[in-house]
Amino acid sequence: MRISLIVAILIGVLVAAAVGALLWRRFYRDEPGNAARRIFKNSAVTFGLRLLVRGLDTVVLFVLVGSLAPAEVGTYSLAALLVAQYLGTFSEFGLGVLLTREVARDPDAAPRLFGATLSLRLLLVIAGAVPVALLVIGAYAVIGSLGLGEPLSAGGQQAIWVLILTLIPSAYSGAVTALYNAAERMEVPALIEVITAAISFLARISVLLLGWGVLGLAWSAVGVSSLTAGIFFLLQTRTFFRPSLAWDRTAITALVPHAFPLMLNNLLSVVFFRFDMFIVRGFGGMQADILVQQYALPYQLLNIALVLPPAVTFAVFPLLARRAAGERAAMADAQRRTLHLLMLIAFPLAMGMCVLSSDLVWIFARRNFAAYIPSVTVLAILAWFLPLSFANGLLQYVLIAVNRQAAITRAFLIGAVCNLAANLLSIPAATLLLGRPEWGLYAAAAITILSEFVLYMVFRPLLVSEGLAPGIAGLSWRPLLAALAMGAAMLALRWPLGSPLGSIAAILVAPPTYILALWLLGGVGDEERVLVKKILGK
Repeated sequence: MRISLIVAILIGVLVAAAVGALLWRRFYRDEPGNAARRIFKNSAVTFGLRLLVRGLDTVVLFVLVGSLAPAEVGTYSLAALLVAQYLGTFSEFGLGVLLTREVARDPDAAPRLFGATLSLRLLLVIAGAVPVALLVIGAYAVIGSLGLGEPLSAGGQQAIWVLILTLIPSAYSGAVTALYNAAERMEVPALIEVITAAISFLARISVLLLGWGVLGLAWSAVGVSSLTAGIFFLLQTRTFFRPSLAWDRTAITALVPHAFPLMLNNLLSVVFFRFDMFIVRGFGGMQADILVQQYALPYQLLNIALVLPPAVTFAVFPLLARRAAGERAAMADAQRRTLHLLMLIAFPLAMGMCVLSSDLVWIFARRNFAAYIPSVTVLAILAWFLPLSFANGLLQYVLIAVNRQAAITRAFLIGAVCNLAANLLSIPAATLLLGRPEWGLYAAAAITILSEFVLYMVFRPLLVSEGLAPGIAGLSWRPLLAALAMGAAMLALRWPLGSPLGSIAAILVAPPTYILALWLLGGVGDEERVLVKKILGK
């Protein structure tokens, strides 16, 4: 990739962000009594900015997957998963959501709660990250000595230790982000994310072009996370208050019982969502790192779609938290409207990625496409976890808003146990008994969908008992049928015309087909039109 093209992409993103910010300041006017417009603002701005960030990450992924061998990329993917998802989730400890909820209810308590939660986060980084990293490295060494897999390479181990350094500045950035979320100013941290993502993009691309490999990527992550923390420090000082560390035993003792279920929920969520990659690595034999990346690439592509649910969920969460105290009917209505929006988006996304799975993998792998053939089928299967994942992401926070964290923990524990048991049976069987490790990848993708279904079935009675029945079947059947019609139209062009002409034609026909089918099925009615008018302020 030419340097001029990289610079052009970076400048384009920054210009787009700047123009968007100017237009927003010029035309947007908040209306205190218009909750629909405020939620749309918080979710749309956050989604748009984070989509720009994910676009930059996608360009880096394009360079990374197309230039490095799959085994080398797999080494970094595993290290990033361990640190960002597992160690990051543990050290965050659910304190971001808790801080958002408590400050939204009592803004005057913000300085005291900020100092207490930040102190606890930093302690968890120091006390938890190193022992867990040692445990994982040692476990793979034992598996390698037994002849079931390979120990982590020296480069993979170094990447883990370097990435652990990112947890310290990230802890501070996460705490300040929670303050902005509580103030319903989600666009601010989202804009900071765009700025630092642009810098990260330049750093990572430079590292790859210089040939510094995965270790260079890890060090660039440390530098960017530190820069982000510095920006948040300046913003916090100007907008809220000067940060301080405060080991307030009383406050921390009061926070931990509420925060622990949130952390455990998030950790169990990560276990049943991504722990299968560690099992793939453990029983992959001589192909361990290659299999990891063959399975990781579909997730990396799906991450583009997964930008949306957190943006919508965090935008509506303060409203849900306020209405949970006594306005259950209004809370149920907000839940239903949000869930309906998520289903309208999730089903066409799933169908589009399923139909175009081969094209998507080829675009990123290019000369390495032959090594990524199993990723095509994995992506086609895994795309269908999006609808339930979108729904469960929202329903989890609905339960948090009504203080049912402990019940969520039981739900995630059931889902994680089912996921682990199924993967521990299928992946070793496919690799060691049948000699077809790629079948283990397909099974792991299908098990991910089943795990989301199990989680929903556990969430549902909890919500019903709170008078918040989700009614997902009634909200999903129209988007599902419309997506099926869209998929049929796409395949009718994709198969006979082939790639790339058929793929382009399928992309062009998809949106109008879905919208028309949805309209014919009655999926766009008076209620949706009224909501749009509220958002537009009419």
